[in-house]
Amino acid sequence: MKFFKVAALAAMVVSGSALAVPFHQYGEDSSLKIYQYGTSNHANALQSDAYHSTTEIKQRGGNHNAETGQGSDNSYIKLTQNGYAQNASIDQWGGSDSGVTVTQNGFHNNATVDQWSSRNSATTVNQDGHFNNATVNQTASSSQVYVTQVGAFNSASASQY
Repeated sequence: MKFFKVAALAAMVVSGSALAVPFHQYGEDSSLKIYQYGTSNHANALQSDAYHSTTEIKQRGGNHNAETGQGSDNSYIKLTQNGYAQNASIDQWGGSDSGVTVTQNGFHNNATVDQWSSRNSATTVNQDGHFNNATVNQTASSSQVYVTQVGAFNSASASQY
């Protein structure tokens, strides 16, 4: 049954000039959803041994790039890209009860999020404008990082160990 769902979803996300491959998933009760509206969008999503995890990527507009990897228990990644030429790289491995939410509106925003061995952690990045850059590295337990960028040419770097 899971194979059928993945095959059906893979058939739905590859349309027009959007590209949603490779499409990897492994682990119980996991969910991986990619929605692409527009042209020349790219999404690469990986879930492995991700018990009860969710990865959801929504791309509206054109020339967006999304790279996500997740292996954590009870974790989620939610990425929304609206506008033009947004870039996001999100990695979440080795922990449980973690979450990452990235929302990008405008054009040419970049977000890089790495959560490693984190427990009960959360990262939220909101970018509204253009040419903003946010980098988050988090390995600490029970920590939270919130980055909000409004306007243009903003840069933020947050690290918690």
